[in-house]
Amino acid sequence: MNLPLNSPQVLAALSNGKIREANELMKSVYLIHALVVHGNHLGRSLGYPTANLELLKNKPFLLAHGVYAVKAEFNHAVYNGMANAGVRPTIDGKTMTIEINLFDFSGSLYGKTLVVYFIDRIRDEKKFNTLDELVAQIHLDKQQALKLLS
Repeated sequence: MNLPLNSPQVLAALSNGKIREANELMKSVYLIHALVVHGNHLGRSLGYPTANLELLKNKPFLLAHGVYAVKAEFNHAVYNGMANAGVRPTIDGKTMTIEINLFDFSGSLYGKTLVVYFIDRIRDEKKFNTLDELVAQIHLDKQQALKLLS
């Protein structure tokens, strides 16, 4: 099938976090265009620097909250990474955010536009009791993302 993004089947798959199914239905990869904005710099202090994303083109984010294996395009290069979409319950977040950790990238992305391709879902977003537990899970998430993206 080659269904459009706004078809009921694709929207249902996206809203349930079934990104592989949605991509298969569309015969393309769900993507967003986003501007990198400043956050609270917590990811960097945990050893996983993240780029906080602000959606462009006034399009809603259609995916369920969770952690995803992604590819991001910037400056004619593509990087593997992982993204968290949700409210960051471990740090008592209240606002929906999308943040991405790019593997093998160093430098500043502030004010730059990324195209982020959502490849597969790793897990639901969840609250951890401590930041150490969160960091341990992020390490596992990265290993899973690397497997999914290879």
